[in-house]
Amino acid sequence: MVKTQYNEQHMGAAYGPYGQMTQAPQVQTMRIDDVIVRTVALVAATFVAAILTYSMVADAIATNSFGETVITDSGAFSTAMTLGTVGAVVGLGVMIFSMFKPITNPFVAFVYAIGQGLLLGGVSAFFEARWPGIVVNALLATILVFGAMLALYKFRILKNSPVFTKVMVGAGIGIFALSMVNLVAGLFGLDLGLFANDGNANALQWIIAIGITLWAAFSFILDFDMIEYSANNGAPKKYAWAGAFGLTAGLIFLYWNLLRLLSYFQGD
Repeated sequence: MVKTQYNEQHMGAAYGPYGQMTQAPQVQTMRIDDVIVRTVALVAATFVAAILTYSMVADAIATNSFGETVITDSGAFSTAMTLGTVGAVVGLGVMIFSMFKPITNPFVAFVYAIGQGLLLGGVSAFFEARWPGIVVNALLATILVFGAMLALYKFRILKNSPVFTKVMVGAGIGIFALSMVNLVAGLFGLDLGLFANDGNANALQWIIAIGITLWAAFSFILDFDMIEYSANNGAPKKYAWAGAFGLTAGLIFLYWNLLRLLSYFQGD
């Protein structure tokens, strides 16, 4: 955690020629503006990558007279699915790595953003083909929720605390474990019934979707607190990438869950 690693700023002395000592080196510290610039860059990379696979899938599928989605260009569809799969694997790997060490390398952060964009675009095209307008609504909802959480934190209506952190971390571990179990089961062709793929959700699926979406929204409080604390306590500038990565990952995760939740409202 940045907060624990930089409670105190340690700066070593630099030595010149024998008998002379130069001034201690000045370490560039991160600012909130640095996080904002990097977050915009990562979100832009995600969006550009998403447009690529979205266009490929949108051109490769169509809706027949029965309202069913059919593939009209298997080549383009296969390419988009391959890119999405690679993006999903890369994204999962980076996320697991970030649990043990903050992402301060811009290359890793951009690889994650682009990989998630490739996955996000193809899946979004599927949702849009079945429920026209759902992607725009999910994007708008993501922006509104993020803005609302930022305002609640800015005016100290919501703020971090040791108890809040423990609850969020514990819930996050549970959500990750649930997702991994569902993913592994899906690889073996098993449907655990945790998520509705056709939009027709039962009570349990509604509860899970709403719960995860709320967690995604409230997780921004942890990000905002970490960024503010790091900026106020002289964390090195490279940790601006850690803050930007956290916000980007949070926005992507929130979008996924809002997209799923909105699809439930479209069910018969």
